[in-house]
Amino acid sequence: MKIIENMLNQWVNIPNNVLEITNQKIIEVDAFEMLNPSTDLIIGHVLTCEKHPNADTLHVTTVDLGDRVEQIVCGAANVAKGQYVIVAQVGTILPGDFKIKSTRIRGIDSNGMICSLNELAIDEKYIPETFKDGIYYFDGPREIGSPALKHLSLDGWVMELGLTPNRADLLSVLGFAYDLASMTGQKVKLKEFKIKEETKKNPIQVEIDTDGCGRYYARYFENVKVKPSPWWLKSALIAQNIKPINNVVDISNYVMLEYGTPLHMFDHKKLGSDHILVRNAKKGEKVVTLDEEKRVLEAHDVVITNGKKIIAIGGVMGLLDSMIDDQTSSVVLEAAYFDPKHIYKTSKRLDLKSDSSYRFERGIDDERVYLGLERATELLVELCDAKVSKGVSKSIRYQVKNPKITVAKDYFNQRLGVNIPEKELISYFEAYNYTYKVLDNTFEMTAPSYRKDILIPADLVEEVARMYGLDKIPMQTIQAPLTGKLTSKQKRLRAIRHQLANLGLTEVITYSLLPTDQVYKYNRIGEAVSILMPLSEDKKTLRQSLVHGLLETIRYNQSRQQESVAVFEIGHCFAKGLEPTHLGIVLSGAWHKNPWKKEKITPDFYLLKGILASVFNPLGIEFTYENTSQIDVYHPYRQANILHNKKVVGHIAELHPNEAKRLDIDKTYCLEMNITALLEETTEVNYQVVSKYPSITRDMAIVVDENIQASELIDMIWQTARKHLVNLDVFDIYQGSNIETGKKSIAFNLVFNDTDKTLGSDEVDQLMKKITNRLAFSYQATIRK
Repeated sequence: MKIIENMLNQWVNIPNNVLEITNQKIIEVDAFEMLNPSTDLIIGHVLTCEKHPNADTLHVTTVDLGDRVEQIVCGAANVAKGQYVIVAQVGTILPGDFKIKSTRIRGIDSNGMICSLNELAIDEKYIPETFKDGIYYFDGPREIGSPALKHLSLDGWVMELGLTPNRADLLSVLGFAYDLASMTGQKVKLKEFKIKEETKKNPIQVEIDTDGCGRYYARYFENVKVKPSPWWLKSALIAQNIKPINNVVDISNYVMLEYGTPLHMFDHKKLGSDHILVRNAKKGEKVVTLDEEKRVLEAHDVVITNGKKIIAIGGVMGLLDSMIDDQTSSVVLEAAYFDPKHIYKTSKRLDLKSDSSYRFERGIDDERVYLGLERATELLVELCDAKVSKGVSKSIRYQVKNPKITVAKDYFNQRLGVNIPEKELISYFEAYNYTYKVLDNTFEMTAPSYRKDILIPADLVEEVARMYGLDKIPMQTIQAPLTGKLTSKQKRLRAIRHQLANLGLTEVITYSLLPTDQVYKYNRIGEAVSILMPLSEDKKTLRQSLVHGLLETIRYNQSRQQESVAVFEIGHCFAKGLEPTHLGIVLSGAWHKNPWKKEKITPDFYLLKGILASVFNPLGIEFTYENTSQIDVYHPYRQANILHNKKVVGHIAELHPNEAKRLDIDKTYCLEMNITALLEETTEVNYQVVSKYPSITRDMAIVVDENIQASELIDMIWQTARKHLVNLDVFDIYQGSNIETGKKSIAFNLVFNDTDKTLGSDEVDQLMKKITNRLAFSYQATIRK
């Protein structure tokens, strides 16, 4: 594969040391040279052309070179006044180390040479008939005095890669651009296609009936004008040793070089049908390919048919009776993914190698097939004046997914004998466009679709080594890095994350920037901070709540029919001088479903409260709640503050129905709290031996004023009977008949135990009496009969 500078620079910015980078970090370079070695060739305008007075076959011309006019004697029969030509000035060096000098020809001074393509070392088989026996001239005006090689697309360098079988991704300019971008800290600039379709619908119908073809796209074109390609296109093909044929065929070859996706063009009139069926060949079927050879097919060969008749051997070569010729006016464009094993067997058995089969049998990027189709469509419209019908006919039988590869975090350092920090390793994965997860002790990675060679951990070692620099790996005994240690804060943060994930919640990471007018909507921790140069107004001010992003996650998922969503985020919020760590949890939809019993659990205050307890109680952290929270975007009667050591650390609430309607989401419960101090807290967890003595249970219902909170009564009961009370639950709150207006009944379940002896009923009765007396004195509580 040859990489041409003129084609590469549309994807990435090319560094000056591209040869060094390629050799050291991408792949070995077999050759690196200028596309054309000529120097100082410029565009000239022939002002006059007269017959030489002393020679029948020579002409005396005056040529405008921009900064001067020179007299040049030319022996070409096709030179004429008004032409824009390629001029080799005095001092120019042409291929073969031929230097141009001032000379006198048959008594007339000549200061330069008007060049033919042959004199520029272009092989005769690539030269159009018009220019084979004479000079080359352009079909229109060109900038006089400007570099001629640029107008021929012969400027710049060409680099031939010494490809290995595993690097099929480098069989295209785009594939090389991805790797070069990875090594130079860039992102590939992908082209956006703007295709104007006609109102006429694409008549082609596509069907796949073989595992040898994963996907197949087809576009239909009319009014196609078959003619020679422009020189920039021819130049690119010639540099790759591909003979230009006509603009239609040349486009398919050019896009293959650009994107690495082989295409095929069919003459629609020769197909005899609008139905394309991709199937396995029948044993013994005979065809004549484009090279005019008869081929006998086997059952595992993949063929393209018009429903009945074979029109191409899939992924290998088209047939002679469906080829593009000068009379073609309507074209069917094929872009497909063929299974490498099928193509390899067919190509080898038939001894039929093509640029297409070479790529297919090594594995192309099936996700890039559509891009190749659209790029070819754009060129057909531009260079062939084609009219493209509306829509793309397609059939996708399967998609090819790269495997997930899991490796230990110290795997790369152990194998390479170096000490690459985790952050640097992650930067490598991002540069290579890997999809990855950083787990506790491992990395889980998937290579991008164009890297079909990344299959096992050993493949990843090579990738890391390339990025790190093979020349930087020392020749020494591998030494393991020093053992690290997590801080108590890191351990606690990790425990919280793991417990929330174990409970069924999904961790997300959301944007930290919000519109300025939204920053105080769900919480306020201080003066807002905005960035000086925001990319947009909706990403300007740093968040003071995690709820914005979590609710957007709910909206995004539910708008895509993912009704049940339970997510959490642990991240920083920001205010002037503050950067606390917050925990946010949002639940929407069903928390749990049992279709068999037709039951489901929907989120509510108690579910969120229970999640919080299950996460923090094992850490020795307990919370209390009070219904004094008043945040407008939450339900006015279903929100509460979360307290720890009598300090408000967060809130728990149902989203206001109007806000849920605005976001177009289901009933949603939110929790957000500042856990900065909790992560630093060194609370000791006390463990107790399970009592070997039986417990005694009592139920008690009391009537109190309706404004009294159950939490106040619970605190007093614990204070009164703490020595023997081991559990206390509220199991009923009632207002209604038989209860005085303004009052309510609260029922408690109390469990008593003594670790040293068996409690007697009389002792428990005394404790119950003590409890009821304190409640009666402090809260005028009465026992409900």
